[in-house]
Amino acid sequence: MRPCLPCAPPGLVFLLTISLSAQNAAPAGPDVNREIAIVKQHMAARELREALAFVEKQQADPSAVVQDWLGVCNAYGPSGDEMNRSRHIYKMFRLYGLEQVYIDDYANVIAIRPGAGGGPKAVLTAHHDAVALWPSGQPIEAFMRDDRVYCPAAGDDLVGVVQLLTVLRAMNEGKVETKGDVWFVSFAGEETGSWGAENFARGHYPLNLDWRRGDAVVQLHGGAGVGVTTGSTPIINMATLRVFTPFERNVPGQEGADRRWRPHAVDALARIIVRIRTEITDKRSDCLRCTGEDEAADGAEWYVNMANIEASAIRNRPGSEAALRLDIRAVSTPQMRTLLERVQRIATEVCGELQSKGFPPHHYRERCSSLLQVDKTFGRDDTDPIPGWDKVNNMQARMVAAAGHVLYGFPPTIDPDRGCGDCSNMYKAGFPAMSFRGDVIDRGAGRVERGPFGRVGGHDVTESQAIHGLWAGIKHALVFAVSHAAITSVAQSRE
Repeated sequence: MRPCLPCAPPGLVFLLTISLSAQNAAPAGPDVNREIAIVKQHMAARELREALAFVEKQQADPSAVVQDWLGVCNAYGPSGDEMNRSRHIYKMFRLYGLEQVYIDDYANVIAIRPGAGGGPKAVLTAHHDAVALWPSGQPIEAFMRDDRVYCPAAGDDLVGVVQLLTVLRAMNEGKVETKGDVWFVSFAGEETGSWGAENFARGHYPLNLDWRRGDAVVQLHGGAGVGVTTGSTPIINMATLRVFTPFERNVPGQEGADRRWRPHAVDALARIIVRIRTEITDKRSDCLRCTGEDEAADGAEWYVNMANIEASAIRNRPGSEAALRLDIRAVSTPQMRTLLERVQRIATEVCGELQSKGFPPHHYRERCSSLLQVDKTFGRDDTDPIPGWDKVNNMQARMVAAAGHVLYGFPPTIDPDRGCGDCSNMYKAGFPAMSFRGDVIDRGAGRVERGPFGRVGGHDVTESQAIHGLWAGIKHALVFAVSHAAITSVAQSRE
């Protein structure tokens, strides 16, 4: 735990934090000393000090922030049907003083806080869709209890939306004026393939946003305070395996339809499912999503989730078709190709078994065929890099890492092996997006510790998020965005 600074006035806590941070030497990796110096210059500026002091006041009395949070929760927005929540977020950005606000064709909400010109753009993002647990017309009644907000998607990623709104309020309160524009973007569609982020990237790169000019896109997803992830993996394939067993309908010597129990398409699919589970599923812990100290050293490299099974809709007849929906995640495109080939080979072998000897107990032989198709592909790995982009040593990532280091003193981390769901598809569209990362818990007045940021029950109706998990992300994003887009007074003094 870091030293407590209870006696320091809120506006001075962050100046004291600078001196504490300077005692922590940066680890091996990209040289971030230049970026650290830039962040420290901005941390000394009156505007940023006042903005950070505003955040401290919100921590002391989070009622206004919680009110924003509950409002976003109650404007329910299941993935693919987000417009109700998009309109609510649009209204909030307008209420907090932004004029350049709009909802695009994909239900993304884009809000721009204009700069004076001449600086790179800092784009802060989150996503506001929820896993579709029920129709959009179902009312939500979010509530707060014991320092937690309860509602579907409270921590994934409405926490990020609330962090965006609070960063904007802090910038307004500090009367921060920047050279570059600061964008606040809330994406739709993350839970169903990140199509909102992908289309945002395709719509704005390189016309309005260009990483080659220094523009940065960084997502808030709760945890922060240590560094940044710059990866675009895992590679995700949404696939469908279909099995066909078109058995004969007429049986010699019997009148009418064939109603004998015989191998159906579902029987073949069931054997395929068992083999996929026992032969392909990585038997190690599923740690594709693990973070921090809890991450398993021998975590799974790939993930095969058999999500939905479909067959005949008629109860009193055999099914000659059956389908299995697959969610497959891998660290690279070649590994994904291998997993798909293994699924296909198992299906072929099961069909061959049915055709040659049948299944017990009757061992009827039937025709059988299968077809595996990839419906959607997400992500972009190092076998297909963005030309000219270095995932580790780039100015945008160095600035995010430096902001976390100056704030909290922990080694500035740039992790190219992890990303975020929206980041992977922005990469696919040609724009290298990143994500704030870290397990810092900021309790205000200089009291800082490390630990989980407090989300419980992800993708569930009982999901909740601890309020104390908000603040490190808000401060990290605020310091990064202001330093990257450059406060005009600081930029002028440096010139």
